[in-house]
Amino acid sequence: MSESEKAPVISTRSWVSLGAVLVVQTQNAFNDNFVKFVLMGLAMAVAAGSAIGENIEFILAALIPIPFILFAPVAGFVSDRFSKKDVIWGCLLLQLALFILITIAIVVRSVEVAVFGYFLLAVQSTLFSPAKQGILKDIVGSEKLGFANGLMSMLTMVGILGGMWLAGQWFDHLLAGYNEVSPDDPDNGWKAAFPPVIGAGIASIVALVIGRIVVKTPAHPQETFSRGIWIRHFKHLRYLFGIRVLRNTALLITAYWLVANFLGINFVQFAKEIIPDASRAGRMTATAMMLFWVGGGLMIGSTIVSILSRNKIQMKLGPLGGIGMSIGLVGTGLFDPSSLWWNLSLGFIGFASGFYVVPLNAWLQDIAEAAHRARVISALNLMTALSGILAIGIGFLLKMAGLSASQQVLTFVPLLVIAAFLLPRWTRLDSQEP
Repeated sequence: MSESEKAPVISTRSWVSLGAVLVVQTQNAFNDNFVKFVLMGLAMAVAAGSAIGENIEFILAALIPIPFILFAPVAGFVSDRFSKKDVIWGCLLLQLALFILITIAIVVRSVEVAVFGYFLLAVQSTLFSPAKQGILKDIVGSEKLGFANGLMSMLTMVGILGGMWLAGQWFDHLLAGYNEVSPDDPDNGWKAAFPPVIGAGIASIVALVIGRIVVKTPAHPQETFSRGIWIRHFKHLRYLFGIRVLRNTALLITAYWLVANFLGINFVQFAKEIIPDASRAGRMTATAMMLFWVGGGLMIGSTIVSILSRNKIQMKLGPLGGIGMSIGLVGTGLFDPSSLWWNLSLGFIGFASGFYVVPLNAWLQDIAEAAHRARVISALNLMTALSGILAIGIGFLLKMAGLSASQQVLTFVPLLVIAAFLLPRWTRLDSQEP
């Protein structure tokens, strides 16, 4: 924490605001992943054999990082310039409008428009991310920042897992029912997608109401917009990379997201190997259950780290998390996907992830100057977005090379071992350049 920053008084109002931020960001994560799974199942069902149907997991995965690459500096500016509460509420309003668009796309039977709506949801998440993360220190200060980050990581995973699991179950259940009544009806996928999307849209209205509870944070009117902001990626990265401890911490976080983004695609490959017939229901449920094991482990790990970090950021947990994730990946690559040991390996990846990434996220936010914190987070988002593109490319190349899903997983083990070894040295404050 900068010496010029004063720790805010943590009142009851602060805790209520923290709760509201955590709820709306959980709902946002839920809806993003819910609609992603519905659209993935929809494309496989109604466009099987086409380029979009066969590669929908790569297409949707690519649509997540692209907005961060294009709009990360603008997102950072918006969160620096305006009250983060207003940014959060505006993003929630945009989310509702986009669910209306996706619903219309389903009504008119257009996969392309629905996918475009999902891309716009990714843009909304780009604007939402620096505001939801940057507001934490404004609300609870440095002392409780590790605790708040642990809760946010845990609840984000609740939203991600809940969205994937419910979307997979709901869509597959409806698709199986329609297939039983009309086995050859190409409209079954559209019918199965409509009710889930309507339900998620209604949930976004609730988030709008809760978003009004968040405490008003200061705006910074001295910040002015210019055309150069659109290419301020490099300035943000230059600032981030100019301070060694910020750069190193961001690189370690980016390594985590490279692996996480790859696994999100890789699990769909596992599901395709388990259920080769695209017309059968079940792929989305199978993928969701894999992510459920990982996410369940992350929830437990993040909760433990949050408790351990209630008074201080526990950076010493990071190397343990890196080694733990590498062990989990080895198990995932070697055990049979139908075995309990395979599922436990997934859970251990998630559990160890909490020990690795929660302290790193809190550390980066704490050591960044208040005036530049949102831009540091925005620059980090740009780095993780680029890692997402890299993960997609690696996954596609490994698939084209004929490697099985299990073989693909093992290629990432050395990266995590190296990250665990470097973490203590790279995150020391005495490594910061003057």
